Amino acid sequence: MRDYRASQQQQQYSTRRPSSGWDDSGWGTAPLGRRPLPSGGWGGGSYAPGYTVSTPRFGAWDALLAWSLLNSLSRPQAVNYFQDYRNDPGYAQWRADADRKAQSDPAMAQKLAELDTLMAKAKAQPATPSPAPADSGGSGGLFIVVLFGGAILLGLWMMRRRAAAVAGGGSMAMTPGLSGSAQSRFRVGMTFPVDPSPFVLAAGMTKVKPPEEGGMISVEAVGLVNDGGVGLHRLYLPGGDAFFMLHLGRDGAPDECRYFTLLDRITPASRDEWGFWLDPAQGMIGWPQFETKDGKTYDRVWAPGSSRVQPRQQVETLQSTSGTVERKIQAMLYGARTGAAPPAPAVEYVLVCAVEQGDEAWVEVYAGIDINPAALTLPAVPLDS
Repeated sequence: MRDYRASQQQQQYSTRRPSSGWDDSGWGTAPLGRRPLPSGGWGGGSYAPGYTVSTPRFGAWDALLAWSLLNSLSRPQAVNYFQDYRNDPGYAQWRADADRKAQSDPAMAQKLAELDTLMAKAKAQPATPSPAPADSGGSGGLFIVVLFGGAILLGLWMMRRRAAAVAGGGSMAMTPGLSGSAQSRFRVGMTFPVDPSPFVLAAGMTKVKPPEEGGMISVEAVGLVNDGGVGLHRLYLPGGDAFFMLHLGRDGAPDECRYFTLLDRITPASRDEWGFWLDPAQGMIGWPQFETKDGKTYDRVWAPGSSRVQPRQQVETLQSTSGTVERKIQAMLYGARTGAAPPAPAVEYVLVCAVEQGDEAWVEVYAGIDINPAALTLPAVPLDS
């Protein structure tokens, strides 16, 4: 993950950022019947088995992206994009279409001429070899000493930080709002009843796994997600693979609730594998659509559109019996209509997240449904935080 992030530091991308908070009202403007990504347009599944991979093969969505990049040729990555696809039959078809439009559009002809010039320069430019070290003796030894010493200092700092988190002390344990509000109080170990009706109605129509039967639900961990200044609470069930996501209104009571269960957890092992999920041009998290392993396609709920957008940048403070930790999340929400009649859930959601915690990073894919907040009976003021 660090290797991938370092490779992206020098690159600047202009993307539309989704609106902050819980708001997904704009989703209604997105056509849910939009056709899925072309199955043949993306290569095998070596990066993430069962998911489509952004390998060079020009498809329908690439054509949309090409029209956009044609208007921003000053960015190096735009020219690189056209270079990657220059020998692809799909790109040749797109270029032929662009050339036809250029015959009646001088501005289009000028853009294509500029593109050809930049691609010719990029192709003719030789690769710059890495300079050999001037001294393999003293300077190399000094470099090793400095690197080794820095690694030790970094390790000590991370150990102290982790120890403080496990102990539950410090500022993270005192995060404002982690315990909820006077109307809805949250703590590790709390129990509360949930109406089973939404899960019964969703059975067979969604990938959501209902909570274990028994009447009362136990909370294993409590999370507070800062999403652009808006707080979202997560109540994790035993095992950590399912949670209720709550938004509290101004009165402190829940006004929105969704329930999510884990579909898949992936641990990318290289820079390229992380690029599959987070690449600014073609990363899956933020792509207009997401396809699960069973072939079902979900449209983007946050900031619907036909081009990739930046994932939401979130920070979660997570409290469990082991203490309090902080983790960074890059997330995007997708959805598809179930076609079921009320009161069954109208939408099935897929939440895709890249998570960083301490020395670890991974990707999580969740399935979810809306839950009526009235179906939750949450403790109020008497519950100690």
